[in-house]
Amino acid sequence: MTGFELAPSTSIPAQFTALPCPPQSGPSRGSMIRDARTGLEMRLTETAARARATVLGEIDLGCAPLLEQVLAQTLHETCDGLELDLQGVGFMDCSGLNVLLRLRKQAARSGISVRVTWMSHAVRRMLELTDSEALFA
Repeated sequence: MTGFELAPSTSIPAQFTALPCPPQSGPSRGSMIRDARTGLEMRLTETAARARATVLGEIDLGCAPLLEQVLAQTLHETCDGLELDLQGVGFMDCSGLNVLLRLRKQAARSGISVRVTWMSHAVRRMLELTDSEALFA
């Protein structure tokens, strides 16, 4: 079983607040999710109708399911798409790439975008080796 902690930003109330459209529950504005077992952190914020996820740590098979669950829920709650900041990712294997590709497919079905706005050398290398960098531009 995957463990995780939820920690709100200091300026945001402790309860979750839904993004404006569509109204759903789950992680959103000002949330931080940390996988207690692997240490992977995801900081979720939103500006207007666009969501942003900052990911810190290593993305591998151990944390990929939680990462996918959180990003898919965040994508579902946004109106205008999702920006990913992966600059703090020190390692990413193919399970991380698969999360990104499935997330992109889900976004395309919904008519919204997923963009990687910042990426570490490890993420850039994975996307370059698989010729998938342009999919997230």
